[in-house]
Amino acid sequence: MRVPAWLAWFLLGITFLTAGVLRQFHSEIPRSPYVNPLVGSLLFAAVFFLLLVAAREWRLGALPGAGMRLGSLTPILLMLLLEKWISIGLYDPIFFLVVPKGLPDAALDARYRAFAGLGLLATCALLSGFSPPAWRRTWRRIRPSRWPVGILGLAAIVLAAYLVLWGLASALGSGLEFRWPAAGPLLGWVLGGQALRAFAEEYYYRSLLLSEMQRLAPRLGLRGPVAARWAALIPTALLFGMEHVRLGPPWEGPLREAAFTLALGLLLGILVLLTENLPLVAGVHALVNWTVLGVVPRLVDDVGQPALPPGTYVGLTLALAFVLAFLLQRRGVNRARRGLSAGA
Repeated sequence: MRVPAWLAWFLLGITFLTAGVLRQFHSEIPRSPYVNPLVGSLLFAAVFFLLLVAAREWRLGALPGAGMRLGSLTPILLMLLLEKWISIGLYDPIFFLVVPKGLPDAALDARYRAFAGLGLLATCALLSGFSPPAWRRTWRRIRPSRWPVGILGLAAIVLAAYLVLWGLASALGSGLEFRWPAAGPLLGWVLGGQALRAFAEEYYYRSLLLSEMQRLAPRLGLRGPVAARWAALIPTALLFGMEHVRLGPPWEGPLREAAFTLALGLLLGILVLLTENLPLVAGVHALVNWTVLGVVPRLVDDVGQPALPPGTYVGLTLALAFVLAFLLQRRGVNRARRGLSAGA
């Protein structure tokens, strides 16, 4: 079956919007009273229908005609909805089955975020099978040769950031000092859990979904590489923003949070496209999370109050990450030129 490009865009937009709001309103999904909610929800029906469509399209193969094959859309539609079905339906019961009883709320939350990271990684491994081209591009971004550059690059960003902050503290000369977070098991769970979750989210949003949208862009009428990149960046950033905003009055906080997460999603996506290095971008994402949660060293005054807001640390981290990304890109361009010159 083939559909016109406008209808393909409509289906993509509705599915991205649905995936974004489900995180907030999943309890209101219509469910059957006669079967288990896991398989009796409207979300499961949508996933099951898409699986049937994908199977039919695979059996029929490419059909001639105008428009876009519906089978070309089913991989990303399944990625969006199947991830929601798994995370909404399976994470909580499995987590509370395996987590030790009687943990404090803070410890429970830190462990749940680590568990959610593992769950999303496992889900991504499943979703990768729906689009081999998206998986191949993802593999290029996470293959072993990327990790040394990613780890060293992240270390350079951290070192440069704290050198700048140390220089600022020295210049001000007003009794500022660095305060380290209190060590303990909870700190380890927060650091490890947020790192795992950041890597899983980069895998999902900024590689699988981003790569699949880049693949679809020419079929949706966007022929140029710049248009294809923005067609991938904008919906994935919007989805990332919608899923990380807690809705409810007063609205000033959610609106500010929405602007921050949308901007962060766009910037992290651009970093992935510039560096093609998922470990590096995941490390930057984790560093932002740690900063917002207050588990990194911070400048405090002589009475122990924070001297700078978290946004200053986040902005400095992202600025340095982009400096590194452009240096890496320039190095890659120069290496390619030298290779062409040697070949000539």
